[in-house]
Amino acid sequence: MKKNFILAVLCLVLTAWPVMAAETETASSLVKEAQDLMEAEEYEAAVLLLKEAAEMGDAQAQNNLGNCYFNGQGIEKDEKQAAKYYQLSASQGYIPAEYNLALSYLHGVGVKQDPAKAEELLKACSDQGDAEAQCLLGSSYLYGEGLERDDEEAVKYLKLAAEQRYAPACFYLGVCFENGWGVEQDYAEAADYYKQAADQGLDCAQYNLGLLYQYGNGVEQSYEKAFEYYSLSAEQGFPEAQTALGFFYDQGLGTEQDYEKMLKYYNLAAEQGEVMAEFNLGCCYHDGTGVKQDYKEMIRYFELAADQGNANAQFNLGFSYYIGEGVDQDYDKAFQLFQLAAEQGFPSAMFAYGDCYYLGKGVGKDLEKSAEWYQKALDAGYEPDEEDQKHLAEVFGEDYTLIDGKKADAASE
Repeated sequence: MKKNFILAVLCLVLTAWPVMAAETETASSLVKEAQDLMEAEEYEAAVLLLKEAAEMGDAQAQNNLGNCYFNGQGIEKDEKQAAKYYQLSASQGYIPAEYNLALSYLHGVGVKQDPAKAEELLKACSDQGDAEAQCLLGSSYLYGEGLERDDEEAVKYLKLAAEQRYAPACFYLGVCFENGWGVEQDYAEAADYYKQAADQGLDCAQYNLGLLYQYGNGVEQSYEKAFEYYSLSAEQGFPEAQTALGFFYDQGLGTEQDYEKMLKYYNLAAEQGEVMAEFNLGCCYHDGTGVKQDYKEMIRYFELAADQGNANAQFNLGFSYYIGEGVDQDYDKAFQLFQLAAEQGFPSAMFAYGDCYYLGKGVGKDLEKSAEWYQKALDAGYEPDEEDQKHLAEVFGEDYTLIDGKKADAASE
């Protein structure tokens, strides 16, 4: 009896293998069919097939179903359900799911934020040679995003990914070498890594390489090469590159001066909220460069940039309020804007802020405060004009010595 029982069990086990193999084959077919439906944007139909395959225990289906929940494709967006399916798939060692689950823990999406768990999962993926995980782990260490900043560990993992020519990792390594983070500063190495990423079409790398060529850091200075890389990046919609390209057309650097194209790229960048493009457009409307002079438009763009904390825009907007250009004269508003820019260390704003205290414009007259901010402005490199020098002589005394060695006459009340 025992012998027959063992034989029967053995037969059951043996006959189970064809069933399991068939299920695996069926699940794989469902996943493939679902992928075709996703590409055809028939998301609801794809989700039905993924659910069926996921219930069979297919790790890829579970991960892909998690993506559908995460992105709200073919089903109502549900980050908790996404994390659930990532967990099911990751428990089978499916690397893309481990990566997705790591992201969930890193940012607390669908699960309670758990940086240690995220780090553990990313290291598991990295140990299996996954370049995307190596890059994410490296960049997280580099910027302290979710994990404690560690430049040396960042470089270690970024190099592993860069060895596989993973473009984002090459870019981040370029940043490390440009800034001396975790490595000795080396602009030539930075340029090499940026180029590896730029050649793969990474817009931010193209922009950064353009910067190196513009200023001759690690490469032979070339406005033409800078223009080339800015163009590549700008055509992909990278806002900082669009601003730089607009500036090159404005100044005729590496290309012929062309105000029409200047405005095109400044506007493209400004539409994305790029702060320097907004400021530059304000300057265009102030000077009438490529457009009809329009102080109202100037104010509009300066306000957009100032609201983002741009010190140059805050100062220029403050000056407009100070003299009543494009707006009603308002010393109080001017004082507030000068203060915002001065506290960011903008030299012209520091001096203007000191002037407000000197003249009692927008604030009570206070020569001690005036002297404090005048000195800060001078220490920051501000070069006073003749009128400024008279103010300095009044505040610091008759013996105040100018930069050119001459003494200023005390300003009269």
